Amino acid sequence: MSEKQWRCTVCGYIHVGENPPDVCPVCGVDSSFFELLSGQAEAPANAHVVAPAPVPTPVGNIQHGIKQALYKISYGLFIITSAAGDKLAGQCANTCFQITSDPARVAIGINKHNHTHAIIEASGLVGISILGQHGQDLARNFGYRSGYNVDKFAGLTYKKGQFGVPLLEQDCVASLEGKVINQMDCGTHTLFLLDIVNGDSMADAEPMTYDYFRQTK
Repeated sequence: MSEKQWRCTVCGYIHVGENPPDVCPVCGVDSSFFELLSGQAEAPANAHVVAPAPVPTPVGNIQHGIKQALYKISYGLFIITSAAGDKLAGQCANTCFQITSDPARVAIGINKHNHTHAIIEASGLVGISILGQHGQDLARNFGYRSGYNVDKFAGLTYKKGQFGVPLLEQDCVASLEGKVINQMDCGTHTLFLLDIVNGDSMADAEPMTYDYFRQTK
């Protein structure tokens, strides 16, 4: 069966696989910047190739300009986790932001193709580990491969929150635990609204930003 091919609309990188990668290994944008190509010749399993960027068209230039502008928005970098029974899931994400402080509510955006999305939908439970500036290895571990294929928690030390979600401590400055109270379909992603039930500040240090990660990775 022919593998799907996904093109990064920012740098032109081509990924071959059933789903787009969590993060583009060339320019660092997340999976929402990948588009599914059609009419491609069959490619070898697990192949990853870099193709030259397509010749831009007027519409392409507009879309590229929009995405380049969006790319200037400042983001943090987080490990989003969940648990359903004995199944654990986790991924790197940059869409996590506070909505209200009283009650404490936070929203996260998760790609529907990701393993973490499936476990969040099954349990309604979410852990948020806020990376510090030394958390590059954690970002790579949770951001460059799928939880459908590997155990991302193998060899890592973590604690379990009140509802059993894994929360990371090493190279993280704080963690939050929440329950899903609402969600919105955003096309490729789901926006989950969380009631925060627990929080812990572990280190008085600068948190990781998406821009800092890209400059230091």
